[in-house]
Order: sequence, then structure tokens, then C-alpha cells
Amino acid sequence: MAFGALSQRAQVLRLRPVALGALRAYRFTVRRVRLLNHGFNTIFRVDTDGGPSFALRINVNSRRSPRQIGAETAWLAALARDTDLCVPVPQPTQDGRLMQELWMPAMGRALPVTVFSWLPGRNLGEQATPAQLREVGRAAAILHAHALTWAMPEGTGLSSLRDPLMDTPNWLDREHELLTPEHREVVSEALSRVEAALARVYAQDTPRPLHADLHPWNLKWHRGRLSVFDFDDSGMGVPMQDLAISAYYLRPRAELEMALLEGYAAAAPLLAFAQADYEAVVAGRNLVLLNDLLEDTTAELRAQLPRYVPNSVTRLRHFLETGVFQHDVDGLITA
Repeated sequence: MAFGALSQRAQVLRLRPVALGALRAYRFTVRRVRLLNHGFNTIFRVDTDGGPSFALRINVNSRRSPRQIGAETAWLAALARDTDLCVPVPQPTQDGRLMQELWMPAMGRALPVTVFSWLPGRNLGEQATPAQLREVGRAAAILHAHALTWAMPEGTGLSSLRDPLMDTPNWLDREHELLTPEHREVVSEALSRVEAALARVYAQDTPRPLHADLHPWNLKWHRGRLSVFDFDDSGMGVPMQDLAISAYYLRPRAELEMALLEGYAAAAPLLAFAQADYEAVVAGRNLVLLNDLLEDTTAELRAQLPRYVPNSVTRLRHFLETGVFQHDVDGLITA
């Protein structure tokens, strides 16, 4: 049976041996391995005998190349060294590698595996406050300033985020049982509007490494301090994209979006951008997620498709009609 047709539990059972096999390459002694999340990627918490804990990531659905993961891990190491940001530090194997590729029989290909230092605390999630989002804005400003001067090691590189779908294959214009011709027409028009907005934004600013997924579930808070993790979407883009991507997840809580921008502006100059372009980049996040979900193999995420596809089209149609992207629009399927 194809991996994508398996249940959530069956998928995790096939991934666990990959995690255990990867851990043999490290110097620490493993005491316990627990699943944290099986979604776009799969994350296990690794507790060791008498030592620290770690987070192990298996890139299940991510199409990141070893070259891109090399840039991601190098940037994280540099951020931990050069800034006051709390980020996951990539851990080397006994022979000094920051990434392994292990064969996954159920998928018929090798999967990249990385291990990072454990970050304490709870995800900001739905309980995020304006004070915390101001700190997120400050962290984004630090990330962008550091990225502008940091040099990627030879042999590594990040994909361009200039493309509306973040340099991933376009599944939105292909035949799919849930994407009717009318749906594809809406999606195509939205893609064109996002493409035009990105062209204008990129003409105004300097591309640099971005986190590109700064949402409240990729942020932790512990004893008054913020941690930023999950750099798996990082790529070469312009700062406004990071802010717009965050805004996508914060809406409709306008006070959180405002706090994010205030925190950024207090730490670094915030380049002026047209509101229409900002809204288009916010809407573009819906296109990226929809495109990814159409090809995702994770059972739990695939089960969301019958509702996610029409709801995305409804939101994108509203954006095309009003120029504003919102989650809480009329006509959504709620059950």
C-alpha cells in the first residue's frame, strides 16, 4: 500500500525505525523517543541518559535538498553564535555531519534527518498576546539584519521565494477531483495578482534568507523569553514576506498583527510597502498551503482536503473582490 494511503498511526510506525536508525550516529545514549508531530514533517523528542533532550526532524513531505538543508543548519548555527535569539542548534553526528539521509522503504526514497537542541517552553499558539507578538517582530528584525550580512557556506544555498508558490511545483493548475474549473479560475487569478505584487516588492528591497514560516506554532515562550524554530521553509526573500506570512496566521486578531509590526519597527526601519501588495502576499500564503496540501502524504492532513479546498477558494475569491484577505468570510464549510 502506498504511504499516502496508510493511516496516521501506520505512517508513524514506519517512520519510527528511520528515527531510531538516525540516532545511532550520535554520541549520546537514547533513553526515550516520543512523537511530537506528524504533519508536513515528522518530529520526535529524544531524551537521553543523564543529558539534554533533542528534537529529531524527518523531512517527510518537504522537498528540501541537502544543499538547502546545509544552508538552513549553517544559518541556525550562525544565529545562535552571533545574536541573542534563542533558536534550535543543529547537532553533529559522531563524524561531524549535520544531516543524514536514511532509506524509507514505505516511500521508496531516502529521507533527510536532522537533530536539533531542545527548546523549552510552550508554543505561543492561540494564546499569543500582543506583548509576545511585539517580541516576535523584534526577532524578525534581528533575523533580517543578520541575514543581510551573513554569507552562506560554499556548496549550500536556499531556494528563491520570489515565486508565489515558494519555488515548489505548481499542482494548482492540474486536474484534481476537488478543484473544479471554476475553482482553478479563481486560483489562477489570485496567483497572477500575487505574482505582480511580488514583482513590485522585490524591486524595492534586497532579498536575503528569511524564516518564511513565523507563525505562533513555530514560536515558544519560556520564562519571558521567545524561541524561534522550524526553519524548514527558509528561503531567499524580502522582509515584508515574513511579516505577511505571520499576518496570515494572526488574522482576524488585528491587535496581534499590529503588535508584530510595532515590534519590528521598534528594532529596525520598516520599509514602506503598498497595502495592496501586502494583502496579496498574505493571500499568497493560502495558495502555498493549498498547493502543498494537494500533494501531502500525511493521512491526517489529506483528510482535510474536502473542506480545505473549497474554503480556500471562498477566501481567495473574497480577496479578489475586496483586496483584503480574511479567514472569517461568508460561505465557509464548517463541518
